[in-house]
Amino acid sequence: MWRIREIDDDRALQLFGALLALAHGLTALHWGLSQPLAEILAPQNWPAICWPFLEDCASAHVFAAQQVQTGLWLLGLGSLAVAALFVFRRTTLAWWALALLAVAKLAVVALDYRLRLNQHMMTAWLVAAFLLIPNKRRVLTWLILAIYFWAGILKLTPQWLNGSGLYGRLPLPTALLAPACYYVVILELVLIFGLLARQNWLFWLTMGQLLLFHAVSVPVVSFYYPALMVLILALLPLCRAIPPPSALLPRWPAWVTVGAFSALQFVPLAFPGDVLLTGEGRLWALHMFDAPLECQAWLTPRDATGHSGQAVPLRVALLSNRVLCDPLVYASATRGICAHNVDKPGKLDLHLQTRRAGEVAYHPIVDAADVCGQPLTYDMLRHTTWILDGEAHRPAQPGVPELRGR
Repeated sequence: MWRIREIDDDRALQLFGALLALAHGLTALHWGLSQPLAEILAPQNWPAICWPFLEDCASAHVFAAQQVQTGLWLLGLGSLAVAALFVFRRTTLAWWALALLAVAKLAVVALDYRLRLNQHMMTAWLVAAFLLIPNKRRVLTWLILAIYFWAGILKLTPQWLNGSGLYGRLPLPTALLAPACYYVVILELVLIFGLLARQNWLFWLTMGQLLLFHAVSVPVVSFYYPALMVLILALLPLCRAIPPPSALLPRWPAWVTVGAFSALQFVPLAFPGDVLLTGEGRLWALHMFDAPLECQAWLTPRDATGHSGQAVPLRVALLSNRVLCDPLVYASATRGICAHNVDKPGKLDLHLQTRRAGEVAYHPIVDAADVCGQPLTYDMLRHTTWILDGEAHRPAQPGVPELRGR
């Protein structure tokens, strides 16, 4: 099969395949140390938070903590085994094993929306290109550059440029924080193309800046993202150090792949309102640093006569900063709550209001009535009607705690 033959003929691709396998082991380490996978998938920790394409994911939350721990060990050891297959040139077996490893990881991510991370999307794109697209050196190189470029586009916001968009603190003096944030944008939008330079000094200067950026970012984003990017970036020195095979390969697959990836970054623009607050369309695109969000979510019970009771705060455990105020989270949570209280009389209304950190007024995002009688279904392809555009403003709801990023 030509997809495997190209890897079999190129030592740089074999070694990069090993690094892609190790990226899955890095995910297992992340789930074991930073994101409590066993708690997220525990059947007693309801409600489950489901992806729109798998709204009944709660039925798959049947794993005991020990089973999850065993699964993490299998994922980690499997990644080492697949990496060894690539290193020792067992290319056909390694190709199939990497595909199986990627499917297993994505199956775990599909079990709960709280497992959504940009890192999983980037790895999936790179693994798919590595396994399926011809002219892999060129495709993967341009895809890596596109990831950085579009990440830089997302950082063109006042909150990033003045440093308030950071969830943690960089090990820099306060006076240098804003210049450093500007520098990162320039690095990702302009200087990144130094990785294509024929001059070794320019290539290594660019590579050194990227490695320094990821090292400095560890206090802000923890170890997973910087370590993953180091594994991904290793392709470029490998391609410079190891001459490519002599066979001429078409260039169009690189342009098609990068074009498709870039086109998806425009999907949020097709949705109305402030998509930073509503989250609509962002399932298809990179989801990196924006302004930190603060929100209030609550349920209002109503009896058979329509009289409203006291607001009940709605808090969902184990949320990361990126999905903390996502309306999809609270729609899924209410489905679980309604299923748990199916025999109880009355109705429930769901409310969610969100603001950027530093803003005074909230933006109403969800004001949905009778969410048990009329369950909220999320539409990935077009505007979801129960999500408001976030253009209006209102004061905080008294008595409802504010949800903030960690």
